[in-house]
Amino acid sequence: MRPQHRYLGYAGLIPFIVLALGSLLNSRHAEIFLIDYAALIFSFLGGMLWTLSIRQKLPAHVALVAVSAMLWAWLWLLTPAYNWLWLAALSFVALWLYEWSLLRRFIAHDFLILRGQLSLVAALSLVLANF
Repeated sequence: MRPQHRYLGYAGLIPFIVLALGSLLNSRHAEIFLIDYAALIFSFLGGMLWTLSIRQKLPAHVALVAVSAMLWAWLWLLTPAYNWLWLAALSFVALWLYEWSLLRRFIAHDFLILRGQLSLVAALSLVLANF
Protein backbone atom coordinates (compact mmCIF):
# COMPACT_ATOMS: atom_id res chain seq x y z
CA MET A 1 0.00 0.00 0.00
CA ARG A 2 1.29 3.44 -0.87
CA PRO A 3 1.94 5.91 1.95
CA GLN A 4 -0.52 8.43 0.50
CA HIS A 5 -3.36 5.93 0.93
CA ARG A 6 -2.53 5.64 4.61
CA TYR A 7 -2.30 9.42 5.02
CA LEU A 8 -5.52 10.03 3.14
CA GLY A 9 -7.27 7.32 5.16
CA TYR A 10 -6.25 9.00 8.40
CA ALA A 11 -7.22 12.41 6.99
CA GLY A 12 -10.69 11.00 6.35
CA LEU A 13 -11.04 10.58 10.11
CA ILE A 14 -10.80 14.33 10.75
CA PRO A 15 -14.54 14.98 10.19
CA PHE A 16 -15.44 12.01 12.43
CA ILE A 17 -13.33 13.34 15.29
CA VAL A 18 -14.18 17.03 14.87
CA LEU A 19 -17.92 16.39 14.55
CA ALA A 20 -17.95 13.97 17.51
CA LEU A 21 -16.25 16.62 19.64
CA GLY A 22 -18.67 19.22 18.31
CA SER A 23 -21.56 17.00 19.31
CA LEU A 24 -20.13 16.67 22.82
CA LEU A 25 -19.88 20.45 22.99
CA ASN A 26 -23.53 20.70 21.96
CA SER A 27 -22.80 22.14 18.54
CA ARG A 28 -26.17 22.56 16.93
CA HIS A 29 -25.73 20.51 13.77
CA ALA A 30 -22.65 18.40 14.53
CA GLU A 31 -24.61 15.18 15.10
CA ILE A 32 -26.52 15.55 11.83
CA PHE A 33 -23.35 16.32 9.89
CA LEU A 34 -21.64 13.36 11.56
CA ILE A 35 -24.25 10.82 10.52
CA ASP A 36 -24.28 12.34 7.02
CA TYR A 37 -20.51 11.96 6.76
CA ALA A 38 -20.71 8.43 8.20
CA ALA A 39 -23.27 7.50 5.54
CA LEU A 40 -21.02 8.91 2.83
CA ILE A 41 -18.00 6.95 4.05
CA PHE A 42 -19.98 3.75 4.61
CA SER A 43 -21.31 4.01 1.05
CA PHE A 44 -17.73 4.52 -0.12
CA LEU A 45 -16.73 1.30 1.65
CA GLY A 46 -19.59 -0.49 -0.07
CA GLY A 47 -18.34 0.90 -3.38
CA MET A 48 -14.87 -0.43 -2.67
CA LEU A 49 -16.33 -3.90 -2.10
CA TRP A 50 -18.36 -3.57 -5.31
CA THR A 51 -15.20 -2.75 -7.25
CA LEU A 52 -13.38 -5.68 -5.66
CA SER A 53 -16.25 -8.01 -6.61
CA ILE A 54 -15.96 -6.85 -10.24
CA ARG A 55 -12.18 -7.15 -10.47
CA GLN A 56 -11.76 -10.51 -8.74
CA LYS A 57 -13.65 -13.77 -8.77
CA LEU A 58 -15.37 -13.53 -5.42
CA PRO A 59 -18.44 -15.22 -3.99
CA ALA A 60 -21.75 -13.62 -4.98
CA HIS A 61 -22.34 -12.45 -1.41
CA VAL A 62 -19.63 -9.78 -1.80
CA ALA A 63 -21.65 -7.85 -4.38
CA LEU A 64 -24.76 -8.31 -2.25
CA VAL A 65 -23.00 -6.96 0.85
CA ALA A 66 -21.58 -4.06 -1.18
CA VAL A 67 -24.98 -2.90 -2.40
CA SER A 68 -26.60 -3.60 0.97
CA ALA A 69 -24.01 -1.38 2.67
CA MET A 70 -24.82 1.48 0.33
CA LEU A 71 -28.57 1.08 0.79
CA TRP A 72 -28.17 0.75 4.56
CA ALA A 73 -26.25 4.04 4.69
CA TRP A 74 -28.88 5.67 2.48
CA LEU A 75 -31.49 4.71 5.09
CA TRP A 76 -29.53 6.73 7.67
CA LEU A 77 -30.07 9.78 5.48
CA LEU A 78 -33.74 9.07 4.78
CA THR A 79 -34.71 8.90 8.43
CA PRO A 80 -32.81 11.69 10.19
CA ALA A 81 -35.20 11.72 13.15
CA TYR A 82 -33.92 8.30 14.20
CA ASN A 83 -30.69 8.24 16.19
CA TRP A 84 -28.45 6.14 13.93
CA LEU A 85 -25.19 6.74 15.80
CA TRP A 86 -25.04 3.37 17.60
CA LEU A 87 -26.15 1.33 14.60
CA ALA A 88 -23.79 3.22 12.32
CA ALA A 89 -20.91 2.50 14.71
CA LEU A 90 -21.80 -1.19 14.78
CA SER A 91 -22.10 -1.18 10.99
CA PHE A 92 -18.52 0.03 10.54
CA VAL A 93 -17.24 -2.69 12.85
CA ALA A 94 -19.46 -5.38 11.28
CA LEU A 95 -18.34 -4.55 7.74
CA TRP A 96 -14.69 -4.72 8.77
CA LEU A 97 -15.28 -8.05 10.54
CA TYR A 98 -16.95 -9.36 7.38
CA GLU A 99 -13.95 -8.34 5.29
CA TRP A 100 -11.47 -9.72 7.84
CA SER A 101 -13.19 -13.07 8.27
CA LEU A 102 -14.35 -13.81 4.72
CA LEU A 103 -12.21 -11.75 2.36
CA ARG A 104 -8.74 -11.55 3.90
CA ARG A 105 -7.22 -13.83 1.28
CA PHE A 106 -8.40 -11.39 -1.43
CA ILE A 107 -7.47 -8.12 0.31
CA ALA A 108 -3.94 -7.05 1.22
CA HIS A 109 -3.17 -7.58 4.90
CA ASP A 110 -1.79 -4.08 5.45
CA PHE A 111 -4.94 -2.61 3.92
CA LEU A 112 -7.14 -4.69 6.23
CA ILE A 113 -5.13 -3.48 9.22
CA LEU A 114 -5.58 0.13 8.09
CA ARG A 115 -9.31 -0.48 7.50
CA GLY A 116 -9.59 -1.86 11.01
CA GLN A 117 -7.93 1.20 12.50
CA LEU A 118 -10.05 3.60 10.48
CA SER A 119 -13.28 1.72 11.24
CA LEU A 120 -12.48 1.63 14.95
CA VAL A 121 -11.93 5.40 15.13
CA ALA A 122 -15.05 6.04 13.05
CA ALA A 123 -17.11 3.75 15.30
CA LEU A 124 -15.72 5.28 18.49
CA SER A 125 -16.47 8.77 17.18
CA LEU A 126 -20.07 7.79 16.48
CA VAL A 127 -20.45 6.26 19.94
CA LEU A 128 -18.82 9.29 21.58
CA ALA A 129 -21.22 11.64 19.80
CA ASN A 130 -24.14 9.74 21.28
CA PHE A 131 -23.33 10.97 24.79
